[in-house]
Amino acid sequence: MLAMLVALSPFAIDSYLAAMPIMAKFFKVGTGIIELTITLYFLAFAIGNFVGGPLSDSFGRKPVALTGMTIYAVSSIIISLSHTIEPVLFFRALQAFGAGFATVIANAYIHDLFDGKAVAQIVTKISMIMMLAPLIAPIIGAFFIHFKGWQGVFYFLFGLGGILFLIFLFLIPESLDKSSISKKISFSRFFEKYKIFFSDKQSVLLLFSISFSMAGMYVFLTDASFIYIEYFKINPDFFPILFGANVILNISLSYLNTYLLRFYKVSLLLRAGLLLQLLAGIMVLLSVYFHTPSFWGVFGGIVLFVGSLGLIFGNGTALILNKNPKISGSANATIGILRFLLSFVLGSLLALLHTKNIVPFATVIFTCTLLGNIFFALSGSPIAEKNG
Repeated sequence: MLAMLVALSPFAIDSYLAAMPIMAKFFKVGTGIIELTITLYFLAFAIGNFVGGPLSDSFGRKPVALTGMTIYAVSSIIISLSHTIEPVLFFRALQAFGAGFATVIANAYIHDLFDGKAVAQIVTKISMIMMLAPLIAPIIGAFFIHFKGWQGVFYFLFGLGGILFLIFLFLIPESLDKSSISKKISFSRFFEKYKIFFSDKQSVLLLFSISFSMAGMYVFLTDASFIYIEYFKINPDFFPILFGANVILNISLSYLNTYLLRFYKVSLLLRAGLLLQLLAGIMVLLSVYFHTPSFWGVFGGIVLFVGSLGLIFGNGTALILNKNPKISGSANATIGILRFLLSFVLGSLLALLHTKNIVPFATVIFTCTLLGNIFFALSGSPIAEKNG
């Protein structure tokens, strides 16, 4: 259920990608404007994380999750009824805020119940299950688009949010210890939790490392339909297959990670994932700087880039949460906030400075993985880890 909760955003993004060209025609706007519905999602999701994390440390995980799912579901149905682009942009942002508000509690739930390496294993397993969403979301999106047009995608998202709300309301218990639920939070205490986190230099460097690595994937999501459908002229029917290749490698490396955690430190596996992603970034960059960009070079590099996150995200998250046990909700929120803020900034630049080639895209994702590796190197000596 936690994996499904985290999957709210992948479904909201990936089931929607194939509908973007149709929506551009429906609303009579350019591709760049429709791509802003993705980048606005990133920004609002980060704000939802920012607000929801500290609130979950004070009011409990469950109330925050239920509130977020309500906002997500209601926004989805309103978008489906829109006839101009302005309400779509506004409620798309509100939908993302609800998703950020809800999903921020997932890893906090895990830290409430586990510690040490077990956190990395569970986070990786949830990420692995969650990555099934990008595999099936384009297929589900194509199905609803075929029968109900672009609005069908948002009917589906409304139903998904509603079903999860009922499951969490009746079946999922509160994980935060009652003694920790104060049901009070002042303006100063709200920011104090973030101040505690940012006072730890190593946590901040790890945060920037995994956030840049993740941001590269979200930049790809922003430009995915342009790269494959418009630039390389791939038949839209093959889009789910191309997209699914990313997910299959990600799930495979996530599964491998849960096995390797029995024998190797979390930090070592994180380093391996970051280096693998850097190799992927170089591969994409070299592929597009030829006179005629290579489809297979770009495709293979993107698959490796996204797949390597199976070794990065779970391990990086575990290191950060284990270093900040008393503010796990806020610590997890910072992970969502920064990676989605970076995604918003970088994705917006690509959308607003839209070109007829993919050189800017390749340059951005290479820069993301390069910075991810640099920040990890700056984090210094091996991180102290519990065996768990």
